[in-house]
Amino acid sequence: MAKTIANVLTGVATLFIRQPNDAIAEWSTTNPYVAPYSARLYKGGSGNDGSTCVEIDPTARGITFTAFFAGGLINNGFWHNSLNLEDAAANANYAQMEFKFEDPDSDGWVEITAVPLQTHLGSGIWVECPMTAAATPSGRSGVNEVGTVLFDWTLVMLDTQEGTINGLCPGTAANWILTRVRVELWEATPERTCYVDSVTIMGTLYAIEPGGNAPGLSLSSPYTEVGYTEDGVTVEYNAEEADIDVEEETFSIGRVITKESVSVRCNMAESSMYNLDKAMAGSALSGSIITLGDGVNKTMNLKIEGTNPSGFLRAIQIPIATATGSVGMSYKKGEKTVVPVTFQALKGTGPALTIVENAA
Repeated sequence: MAKTIANVLTGVATLFIRQPNDAIAEWSTTNPYVAPYSARLYKGGSGNDGSTCVEIDPTARGITFTAFFAGGLINNGFWHNSLNLEDAAANANYAQMEFKFEDPDSDGWVEITAVPLQTHLGSGIWVECPMTAAATPSGRSGVNEVGTVLFDWTLVMLDTQEGTINGLCPGTAANWILTRVRVELWEATPERTCYVDSVTIMGTLYAIEPGGNAPGLSLSSPYTEVGYTEDGVTVEYNAEEADIDVEEETFSIGRVITKESVSVRCNMAESSMYNLDKAMAGSALSGSIITLGDGVNKTMNLKIEGTNPSGFLRAIQIPIATATGSVGMSYKKGEKTVVPVTFQALKGTGPALTIVENAA
C-alpha cells in the first residue's frame, strides 16, 4: 500500500465548501474544444443564484476603462458548448461575460456584465460567442469614487455603458483598470451545463487549459470559506495496490492499483453553524437548527486555494466529496472550540481531484 501525506501548500491555504452540490466548475476532458481540457460549468437547477465561472486576471496588461471601449468591444468573446439538461428544446440563460474595473485612486469599482446568451437555445455543439457592441445587452454593478451605488440591471447595449458610467463618476472612470474577467453561469435554474474554451480579451486569445497562458486562471462557484483553521489544511492520498506474481519469478511481474482515496482534513477554528453542519455527515441545517438522526449524507464541492512558491495560484478542486469520521468539540473555559473535519472524495463525471498550478 502506497501512502502520501503532504501539506497542501508551503504557505497558508484556504478551504472553500459548496453545499448543496448544485454549482460546479471543474476541468473536463470529456468535451474539449481544444484538447485536452475545457472548463465545465454546471448549475443543478436548485439553490441560489451566484457565479459559477472561469476567471482570468488581466491586471498586468493595464487595460484602462477608456482603452477597453476604444479598442473595439468586438475583440472580446469566448467559445462555448451549452446544453439545457432539463429540456433540450427550451431556452435558458447561458454564459455571460463580466468585466470588472477598479479605480487605482479610490475604492471605486464597476462590473459590466454582457449577456449575449439570454433565452438561448443550448445546441450542444461548440459555438463562438463574440461581443457585438451595438447588439449585446449588458447590466452593471459597483460604486463610484465617493460610494454612490452604480447598480442598474435594466439591460442596455454594451457600447452605451462607457458614457453612462463616466457620467456617474465625479472624476470619470477613464483610468480605472480591468482587473477581472469572468465567463459565468449565474441563475440557479434550470439545470444546465456550459463548457467554455478559448476566451478572448481585447484581441488576445487565452487558452482555457490548466497551467495555460491565461493569467490568474481559476474556476469558481458560490463557495463558502470555512475561515480560520487551527493548523491549516492537509490532503491525503491513499492507493492500495496488489502485486501480480507468477510461480516462475521471485519478483512480482506487475502491480495494479485496486483502490484509491483522497481525504481532506482540517480543524476549523470558526465553529459557525455552517461549519458544524458540513463537518457532520448525517446532519441537516435549517435556519439556526442542526438536526441528526435522519441518515442524511450530503455531497459537497471543495476547493483549496493558495499561492505557490513562485507567487502564482495553486488550486485543488474536488467536485464531489462527503464528510466522514468522528467530530468531537470541546467547550472549555479559556479555550477556543475547534471543529475537526475530514472529507473523502468521490468519483463523478470527471477526475476525483485536480491540482492546477498557474504559470501566469
